[in-house]
Amino acid sequence: MVWLIAFVFSWVIFAIFVDMKRLRFTIYGGIITVIMGTVVDWGGRELGLYRFNDNIINWAHNSLFYIFGPVLTMGVLFFQFLNRDKRIQAVNILIFSLTYLAMEYLTVKTGTAAYQHWHYLASFFIDLLVFSTLSYYGEIIMDILEGKGTFLHSKR
Repeated sequence: MVWLIAFVFSWVIFAIFVDMKRLRFTIYGGIITVIMGTVVDWGGRELGLYRFNDNIINWAHNSLFYIFGPVLTMGVLFFQFLNRDKRIQAVNILIFSLTYLAMEYLTVKTGTAAYQHWHYLASFFIDLLVFSTLSYYGEIIMDILEGKGTFLHSKR
């Protein structure tokens, strides 16, 4: 039931904050986040680091409602708030990482997820890496869609 609540809550937050005019760009953030989240959580489960309980519809040992709720919507919103100013982007990475960690904390406290050989600090570190990686890919995609070539070859 928690996964369903998280799914609905994520989509409500998404509906409030999404910029529909930029969705053709920001949807890539959701797609990349779904792929990364699926792989990371599948690996974590396979390694016995943590597990997810009460999966209504299973998706690589995760709940489909988790992957296409909080994970997808946060990825889209993260891309929406990308900023070329590295200081602002660092704050963006920190805020999204802490928000994701808060959601994870709630799922563990409700018993929907369980740590076996894992810790919140490890999750926070992984979240920082994931959102930093998303920033990098987001800038590349933004450059391509704006016709500037790739991030590595653009003039700055």
